[in-house]
Amino acid sequence: SSTPYSSFDELPDDLIHRQRALKEEGVGQAAFLIRDAVIGHQDAPYEGYYDPYNNEGDKIRNAISVVCGRLVVQCRGFVVFVGWILFSLSFFEPPHWCRDMSHLQIIMNLDLDEGADGVNDNGYGDCEYLLRARGTTADGEENQQYYPNSNAMLLTVFQTQIIELACLVVICIYLLVRFADDGFVPRLFFFPGQKRWRHTLQIWVLVSLLAGNLSGGTKFNPLLRMLILGTFLRSFQRELWTFLKMIPQMILVLSILAVIVVFYAWFGVVIFYDTPEGKESFPSLIEGIWTLWICVTTANYP
Repeated sequence: SSTPYSSFDELPDDLIHRQRALKEEGVGQAAFLIRDAVIGHQDAPYEGYYDPYNNEGDKIRNAISVVCGRLVVQCRGFVVFVGWILFSLSFFEPPHWCRDMSHLQIIMNLDLDEGADGVNDNGYGDCEYLLRARGTTADGEENQQYYPNSNAMLLTVFQTQIIELACLVVICIYLLVRFADDGFVPRLFFFPGQKRWRHTLQIWVLVSLLAGNLSGGTKFNPLLRMLILGTFLRSFQRELWTFLKMIPQMILVLSILAVIVVFYAWFGVVIFYDTPEGKESFPSLIEGIWTLWICVTTANYP
């Protein structure tokens, strides 16, 4: 009968020997690695993975698992490419903060055609006017951009939504193929460990992006696009995990730095009290801390 294994204790002896062989050097490991390459498995199908070659009771599901297992390996690069396209949309779409700025006086002074929802019906919202607006700055410089930008707004809001929706459909299909690779067994698709966290995060981000795309609430979409891309980049995940493991070791050093900054900020407030330097850089403890932090980061140099 078909028996998808969800823990190491449930594995039969042949799969246990297979797992041990993969961890040892020698002919056994090479043989299993060649077998995995032939059948299209990038991850060895032991604990947490559905192995169609050890479940003889359901031939249809086994055949689907074998085909989808090969598709997962062959299509992974394309899905990563789609993730990069999704991430890149944030650089070419109209910024979310300026799509509807009808309350600004500069927009009120313009004679604009508005759509049924009250937003400028030009495909870019109010961004087209705000990002091109020029005038005199507070320090008297003339013909300066009010909102400096790189003029990289190449897509309209509608075009962005269509491209984003197409990318999300591709990623959804890929996750369905992965689910089929796991024999349509939820406890294997959400196997405890990195596999569970990765698939859970991918599904949550996809649902959030789809909801935002269809409802128009896309304020957090740039952040969600970065998250969905990160779930497909294994090198990024390794570096992130290394960084997270390093944080506890850095807490002591950062705590000492914080104590030093706070102490000398208080020192500066007391010493420079009622002086021009004190009024400028140390008017209060918080302002003093901010001044010294700028010095630590060398943001005031030169």
